[in-house]
Formats: sequence, structure tokens, C-alpha cells
Amino acid sequence: MTMGTRHRGAERRVPGSRVIASCVAVVIALSGCTTAGSPVPRATRAASAEDIVVEFRQNRDQYASDAAIVRVGNGGDHDITIVGLELSGSAFTAPTVRDRSSTVRAGQTTDLAVELPPIDCDARDEDAQVDLLLRLDDDSVLSAADLPDPTNALQRIRASTCTVAAVQRIAEVAAAPGIRLEGAGATTVAVLTITAVPTGAPGRLELVALRSTVLLRPAPTDGGGDPPQDWPLSRTVDAADGPQSIELRIVPTRCDPHALAEDKVGTLFPLVVRIDDGPEAVMTLPLDADTAEELKDAVRARCA
Repeated sequence: MTMGTRHRGAERRVPGSRVIASCVAVVIALSGCTTAGSPVPRATRAASAEDIVVEFRQNRDQYASDAAIVRVGNGGDHDITIVGLELSGSAFTAPTVRDRSSTVRAGQTTDLAVELPPIDCDARDEDAQVDLLLRLDDDSVLSAADLPDPTNALQRIRASTCTVAAVQRIAEVAAAPGIRLEGAGATTVAVLTITAVPTGAPGRLELVALRSTVLLRPAPTDGGGDPPQDWPLSRTVDAADGPQSIELRIVPTRCDPHALAEDKVGTLFPLVVRIDDGPEAVMTLPLDADTAEELKDAVRARCA
């Protein structure tokens, strides 16, 4: 990543993942940025080349949302206050703006939640990058190109988002609202239905499998043996087909006390698909919040 700062003046890019602070010209030292005898604002003084580090990330509880994190580390001796943020870059079709004030204390790191811009699925993976502008309370603007992405969040976001777009062009695929319960108490099984409704657009969609999660897995089969780790689907959908539905029998992956209390991704089912004989791809099965809560209630019933 390269990063620099401008203050209604020229901007220079500097290698690394840190910020340079400046007023008219970008310099590491801040001399010449203010009129003679005037104090340097605290926020600007803190925004030196050795002070601020930024990264692009996504928390696990954001996987099913259009949100991400800009992590800002302030290694300086003074607090900085960020009053505006713009996320852009070749990975997106338009920028997104965050107009909220956040203070990053000296020596600390703060995660700023941001709405993701629209993903550009036509961009090549190797060309996709995230750029950033941070506006401080002293009117200086910190710029960063190609943010570090230590957890490969952008690759995961692009893969999931673009797979969903390609799938939904051919068929509307989702979990039907609500579940059905079989059994009671320790024998409770939740039955979830996946529906696929063709849109009439050309193309062939294969629903390959639905994978288990940290919270939910397939119910044991009558034949005994080791419980399956995913649900084979083996369904093909195209414009000539009518609506299809698939019922899945679900039980908890585990029943320890922390399974539900700490869960953030337990109802985010990875759906494996293939489009037009292409490679397998993975998307998150669309599932509404009420149905997700009903699945958690089924876990509570079986694990009680």
C-alpha cells in the first residue's frame, strides 16, 4: 500500500502502510505547515509517517452483511480524530462515505465499521484493490492506495458477492421462511427448505452441496455410521425448469454452553454451486433473521 496526506495542496505517495502528515507540501517533518509562531494542531502532529497504520478487514459477524472494517492504528503520542472516511478503489463501482467522528487514542488501535461500496465483479482479481481517504478534524486528508488486507477479506467478499450475482441471474435461491420440527427434546430435528425459482434467463445452475457450520450439521442417517458433514444436493436448475425445493434435516454440531452464546456465523450455510459447467463456487445461503433464530431455538430444544 502507498499512503500520503494532503491539506488543500499537493500530495505525495510514500511506500509502506503508514501515513505522512502535511499541509501544503507533503513532508515527514511538519515544519512549514503553519504560520510562524502558530501551534501545530494535535491531530496533524500525530499523523506522521511513523504514527498511523491502516488495514482493510471484515469481522466474522459481518460476513452476511454489506459491511467491513477499516482498522486504524495510532502509534503516535497524541490522539487523532477522524471526522470522515471514504472507501473506494478498483474493487468497487462507486465509493462509500462514512461521516461519523471517531477518536483513535495515542498508542491504540480502533476498528471503524464501514458500509461496503458496490462490488465490481468485472474487475480482475489481481487488479482489485481498496483505497482510502481519512479526513481529520484539522481538515487534513490522509490518503491510502491498496490497503493491506491481512485476512484476504476482499477476496472472500468478491467471491461470495459475485457468485450470488451469477446464481441469482439464473434462479432465485434461498432458504424458505420458517422451519419444521420433528421429534422433541433430545431427538429434535429441524427441517429447513431450500427453494430455487428459475428467472427464465439463460444458463444452467447446479446446486452441488450445502456445507455444515460450526453450529449446525446434517441429522444422522438411519443407516448409522459417522454423521455426514454436508448435505449433497445434486440439483440442476435452468430456464426450462419449474420451481424446486429441497428439505434438509438439521441437528446441532455441538451442545456445549458456549455454542450459542458465542455464535456469530452458525446459521451462515456455505452453498456450493456450479454455473454452466464452470468451477465450483461458494456463496452464503440467503436465510432471513427469523428463520435463523428458529434454528437456534431448535438447538436449544435438543441440547436442553
